Amino acid sequence: MKTVRLLITLAALGSAAVLLLPGLGCRKSDTDLDLKVPRSTKEAATRLEAAFANEDAETKTQASQAAAALRQGQYEKAVVTLMAMRARPTGTLQQGLAVHNSLVSLEVTIVEAMDGGNQDAKRAYQLLRQLKGR
Repeated sequence: MKTVRLLITLAALGSAAVLLLPGLGCRKSDTDLDLKVPRSTKEAATRLEAAFANEDAETKTQASQAAAALRQGQYEKAVVTLMAMRARPTGTLQQGLAVHNSLVSLEVTIVEAMDGGNQDAKRAYQLLRQLKGR
């Protein structure tokens, strides 16, 4: 179980590094970026809402829906909403990182639930793989 979590976290950090390193030199201050993957989906939800707090009503509503799904363990809804947010062409580096880290945290949670025999988690994982194109 810890091995799966470690592997997913390492993969996420590697992906984040590839995405973030080219843009880091362009920013005046990177102290506001939290590069750590959240330890729980509840923490991910909080970070997601914070990253989108100053957005337009529609975008903020989408972030709130994703955060609620993360908190309530609604795996499939969280997958669909986060993947839709990821597909948005605009957004800040902090927002992109919040969505990415939420997906990583969600995937870890889903894998752990699948190990426990949760069929909802299994369906959500299949959906996540399908939407990621794997």
